[in-house]
Amino acid sequence: MMKSMLRVALMSVLFLSSLSAQVPIEMITLSVQVHRVQSAVHPWLQCAITEAEIQAVFIEVNRIWEPAGIRFEVTGIRDMQALDIAPKRFFQRSRHWVKEALPMNQLVPGALDLCFIHDMGPNGFFYGEPAVVSEVTTSTRVRGGSEHPVGRVAAHELGHALTLKHREDRKCLMAPGLRGTELNQEEMNAARLRALQMKQHGIP
Repeated sequence: MMKSMLRVALMSVLFLSSLSAQVPIEMITLSVQVHRVQSAVHPWLQCAITEAEIQAVFIEVNRIWEPAGIRFEVTGIRDMQALDIAPKRFFQRSRHWVKEALPMNQLVPGALDLCFIHDMGPNGFFYGEPAVVSEVTTSTRVRGGSEHPVGRVAAHELGHALTLKHREDRKCLMAPGLRGTELNQEEMNAARLRALQMKQHGIP
C-alpha cells in the first residue's frame, strides 16, 4: 500500500513538472543604446568595433539570457567622443579613469547604455550607468562556456545592471574572468524582477 502511494505521488510530481516545463516563459525585452567610444588622445579608449560585430555580440548576449526570458534589443549605435581628460595615473583604477572620460550627458534616457572601448585591463564593468565593455578581452575557457568572449563579457555586465553579483562558480555567467554562461533560478528571478521594474518605471 505504501509503495503504491509513493508511486502515485511521484507520478503526480513528474506530471506537474512536465506541465510547468511546457509553459513558455514570458519574454521581457529591454532597450540598449550602444556607444562606440572614440578618442584621438587615449588609444585605450579608441574603439574600432563594427556594427556587424556589435550585432554578433548581442546574438550571443541574447543566447545566454534566453533561459531567463530576457532579451536585449539594440535600438541605436552611435559614436561617443571621450572627454579630454588627463592620462591615467599609475595607481588610479582603470575603471574609474574610463568612467571619468565618458560624457554622461550623452546617455539615452529609457534605455540601458553600453559603451565599447578598446582595452582597459578589466574586461568590463558596471557601477551604475553605463555598462562598459572592452573590445579586447582576456578570459579563461570553461567546458560548455561561451565561444564569443566579448559577447560573454557584455552578458556579464548586463547581469550586473540587473542587480546580479559575482558568483564563484566556473560555469556561472557571473563568475569574473571566465566564460561560463549558466544562471541559477535565484539569479534568473532577481534579473527578471529588475527587468520588469525597468519596463514599468523606466530605466534610470
